[in-house]
Amino acid sequence: MWTLITGAGSGIGRALALELAPRGHNLILAGRTVRKLEDVADTVRVEAPDCELMTLEVDLADPESTRNLAHQVGDAVDHLSAFVYCAGVGEPAADFASLGLIDFQEALAVNVSAPLLLTQSLLPLLKGGDPASRIVMIGAGMDKHAQPGTGSYGISKMALRRLVRQMSVEFDTMPDGPVVSLFQPGLVDTPGIRSHIKKAGDLNLPHAEWLAGRLEAGECLTAEQAASALVFTLNQVPDSDFHGAVFNGADLVDSLSFAGS
Repeated sequence: MWTLITGAGSGIGRALALELAPRGHNLILAGRTVRKLEDVADTVRVEAPDCELMTLEVDLADPESTRNLAHQVGDAVDHLSAFVYCAGVGEPAADFASLGLIDFQEALAVNVSAPLLLTQSLLPLLKGGDPASRIVMIGAGMDKHAQPGTGSYGISKMALRRLVRQMSVEFDTMPDGPVVSLFQPGLVDTPGIRSHIKKAGDLNLPHAEWLAGRLEAGECLTAEQAASALVFTLNQVPDSDFHGAVFNGADLVDSLSFAGS
């Protein structure tokens, strides 16, 4: 079974690829930095030599590049069992007046328009599965919790939440459609969040110190923990509980740790 992961070069996307590879998933790793994708692919080949995989470069801010990714996937495989959208962008701004339109538009393009366009383009590969193909969009706690300087990322992630809800009701009208959920990982120690903290700190934004303190205290998930929780939703949760659901990564990690103890 084939799984497409966008944003597969680092963070949760990378950890998810390494988690799924030994579990029978063949992987299509997509992202904007080929070197990072190939590094993940090399690790997969060592840890899961039976896994088939390919790497595809994509600029998700560019609709033409996004469409081209879908075409490449369609040329390579007949069906996708899962599609996980891990990509996300959005720079902090010093204040509302400094919120740049270009960055705001890029965040909307990558965090909202690209998952919409990609899902539409991949529908022929996502329909007709038995069991139904699964789509997961990675959200962010910042969507509902507005803080100074977080407009681009937070607003676009809130729109993604609404997109997932729209997808779920639209897919309900398809007799052979996929199922979709939103995965809210919470605070995860990734290169992306550390880069955000550095930039937010340079702008003296109040949440930067709070986030940094939580990371240093270990009050966060690792990318591997978040990926394990995500794999649980992909492989273990029934369709009826998966479709339209919003999963909380930290809660899942706690419950899975308790169940395994």
